[in-house]
Parts: sequence; C-alpha cells; structure tokens
Amino acid sequence: MEQIGTHDGITVSVDAPGRGAARPRQWAREIPVRDDLRAISRFPATDYADNFEIKVSAVARTPEQWARAVFEGAPAPMRLFLVGGWRALGVRLGPQRSARHVLGWRIVKNSPDVIVLQARSVVGVTVRLVLRVGIPSLYFATFVRSDGLLGRAVWYAIAPIHRLVISRLLGLAKR
Repeated sequence: MEQIGTHDGITVSVDAPGRGAARPRQWAREIPVRDDLRAISRFPATDYADNFEIKVSAVARTPEQWARAVFEGAPAPMRLFLVGGWRALGVRLGPQRSARHVLGWRIVKNSPDVIVLQARSVVGVTVRLVLRVGIPSLYFATFVRSDGLLGRAVWYAIAPIHRLVISRLLGLAKR
C-alpha cells in the first residue's frame, strides 16, 4: 500500500486495501468561444455563449453519435435531471428518441463534422448547441438568445449549473 501521508494517526493511501484503483474523472475544459462555432450557430447576436473542448484520439463517431452519447448515453439519473430541469424551465421538447431529435432537442443541422441542436422555452429563451468533431478535439458550444428580461434572468441563474453539467457529460461520453 502506497502511503501518501499520516494525519492524527490515520494513514492516507492511494491504493487502500479492498478498493479498486480509482478511475480518473474526465471533464471537458472550458475555452473561449470559437468564431467558427458562432458562425455555425447562425445566431449573430447572443445573450450568452460558452465553449468546451475535450481531447479525442480519433474521429470514431459522427457529430450525431457524439450528441447522442452525451445526452442519451448519460446515466439514467442524469437524463432524468436534464429532462426534468428542461421541462421545469418550460423547454418545448420533441420526442426523446427520434431520428430528428436528441433527447428532445430538435436537430437543425447535421453534417459529417457538425451537428446543431435547438430548443425553445416558454420564458423566451432559444438555445442552440453546436457540436463539432475534429482531431484532436471535440468542441461543444452553447449559444443563447433571450427575448426579454425574464429569459435572461432565468438563463443567468442556471448558467453555472449548465457549464458544470456539460463539462461532466462530455467527459462521460468520451469513455
């Protein structure tokens, strides 16, 4: 057992007996919003935008397969959290399993290197998610347009949770 320290008579170790080796958690890294993704979103002006990157070894999946892995391949409790949260915010979702939707988000563009998903909320928020596959990275960007103060307030309240969840979902989908 490799010891890394002792505190008040308690030995802390990396490989405690009876436990498997800990798997490193994978999270996507937030980066500045890329101009190419903003152009693909076709939202010339946005109230909010973010961009994440995760390294991928090869283009083994299409953008649609990545989008489905991110959302539909998430653990069941996370999918319930996502769909429940979207519905609580008044997001109009389509069918959760459909060729034209990814977990209820409408596919508005689907090409060999990019997919764009869109959803609209009754509070006046329209969100476009842009996922672009390249080597050595997968890029995921969110672009939000609000029709009024209520929509902006709602989005800015949930934006920190959104960034945390997207970073984790991308990490889980990479496995």
